[in-house]
Amino acid sequence: MAIVSERGTILVVDPNAAVRRMLEVHLAAGGHAVTSCRSAREAKDLLDSGGFDLIITEAETPEGSGFDLLRHTQKPGNERRVATIIMSGRDQPERIVRALERGADDYLTKPISPSMAVARASAVIELQASGLLSSRGPDMLDLPRLDRTLREASGGAGKLRAICDALRDGLSAERASVYRFDSSSNELLTVVAHGETSADGSPLIRMSAEEGLAGASLRLGHIINTHDAYEDSRFSPRFDEQTGFVTRSVLSIPLRDDHGEVIGVAQVLNHEVGPFLAAEELKAMQLAPRCGLCLAEAFFEVDLELNLAATIIAQPGTATFLPTILPSTGGITTGILPRDRSVDARSFIGTEIGRYRVMAVLGTGSQGIVLEGHDELLDRSVAIKLLGPDSARIPMLRRQFMQEARTMAKLGHPNTVAIHDVGEHDRALYLVMEQCHGGTTFDMLKKDGPISVAAAIPILRDACRGLDAAHRRGMIHRDIKPDNILLDAQGAAKLSDFGLVLAPNTVDIAGADHIIGTPHYMSPEQCSNGLVDHRSDLYALGATCFHLLAGKPPYAGPTDVREVLKCHAEAPIPDPRALVPDLPEDVVSIIATAMAKNPADRYQNASEMLRDLEAVLNALDPDF
Repeated sequence: MAIVSERGTILVVDPNAAVRRMLEVHLAAGGHAVTSCRSAREAKDLLDSGGFDLIITEAETPEGSGFDLLRHTQKPGNERRVATIIMSGRDQPERIVRALERGADDYLTKPISPSMAVARASAVIELQASGLLSSRGPDMLDLPRLDRTLREASGGAGKLRAICDALRDGLSAERASVYRFDSSSNELLTVVAHGETSADGSPLIRMSAEEGLAGASLRLGHIINTHDAYEDSRFSPRFDEQTGFVTRSVLSIPLRDDHGEVIGVAQVLNHEVGPFLAAEELKAMQLAPRCGLCLAEAFFEVDLELNLAATIIAQPGTATFLPTILPSTGGITTGILPRDRSVDARSFIGTEIGRYRVMAVLGTGSQGIVLEGHDELLDRSVAIKLLGPDSARIPMLRRQFMQEARTMAKLGHPNTVAIHDVGEHDRALYLVMEQCHGGTTFDMLKKDGPISVAAAIPILRDACRGLDAAHRRGMIHRDIKPDNILLDAQGAAKLSDFGLVLAPNTVDIAGADHIIGTPHYMSPEQCSNGLVDHRSDLYALGATCFHLLAGKPPYAGPTDVREVLKCHAEAPIPDPRALVPDLPEDVVSIIATAMAKNPADRYQNASEMLRDLEAVLNALDPDF
């Protein structure tokens, strides 16, 4: 059945004017006609005037609720069914379940991702236009559970498996596969199941985008429901011949990214069960925007030198920290340089390190000093990170130093600090980086105190973009904090100091008596003997968000390091509104989600946190 994209009339109901404005702008940009109001009472008056295809309503509004509107649209005598999407907070799943049980067609959680809102609204309106919503039966998808499965899938291969599982289970199919469209080669790519490899040794299957039912669905941009595959001339039996699977019915579903571009095709197939009915088409259209977003994350944009197949099967790196052992002195070491070889940073001013003339001291820390230098050859300002005396002779430090240099060089992302050079000066290792003239966000805090939401969220968004790039390459930063977020002259934020980064399948460079990281921002598992993965960085970014907005780190009270670590591991997440009463609820939700004690309850990847940060920015400025 061909589903043609339909544009509809939408009523947005939310007491928050910024949310209404954001949805108005993005839904209108998607071609929909949008009206908005703040309360259920106003919405009922508008609905009685007729003409709406869809309501997007907050679960709780002044003068009534979204549930009242659900009942109002379903009352006897209504000539035309109006579709409904319920909005609610991420921490209020019971409202979502109740809404779906009472007949809502889909839901959105706050902070709202504009692209997801447009995708889900468009899908529901297409269902409405095709007449499929009126054929809803009791066997409906458990959308929250499926969303959780897709959200929590980790790594490229994990996400692809989650998409296939969601499609197979949600549509009661016998088999599912997902293809990514490579526009440069005009091919559809998928990973061979069960660890098999193709003739060239690659884990990929490649086929022309001009072939098969998947290619037809890609070109047409809509679902193709084939009741008997061998009766359709577009069907290619090649895979059946290779696998012995005799395909009977096929549902081919185009998948789109945030911008509405078709980036792949999902297929569900049966060989014993009969054809897919209208109910399965309805479910497929509900699943399509969800699976499309997950596919976009699984097949992320990478540098040209990175192999696509390696990208697909990459898993985020993890590492086990050694048990934290408190020395008999009662102190805890959080740095790795010897303390008895300190140097006077100012003594380097006017001298040369390699070809770089030292102009000023930018900062000092437990791992060394940072100097402002002038590149005599290229006539540009640089930052020089110089480790302590004799660092070149300490094998552990040399390994860590080279790891940082290689990691930063591989990233090459606009939101990570660029690396220019490495070297050795008087038995000390040094790293030459771009100089960010705006200083650090910690400098901002020291100078001006708490940072406004309008100023802080773009900084955090940029840092999240840089972190996302690192995680997609399997790197864990492990020391996200305000000191390590730098600002360039234009105000763009860049992540720095990847000296503690851990690559996949590497072991911890620290020994006993060391805690790697900065206690005020460390995740519960990082504070103890737990597994540390990319979600620890998201916790640290949440703690950094708290510090930027509130002017203090989350657990600023204790002065003993061990007490700080205990708070991160056991104490409730503090509410930043105790310090900033007018902080928007969506921002509080971002902090709470990022800083959840259990990694499974946090954002599962930087892309998720980035979407929520961008949603807040859209609410502040819909033209963002």
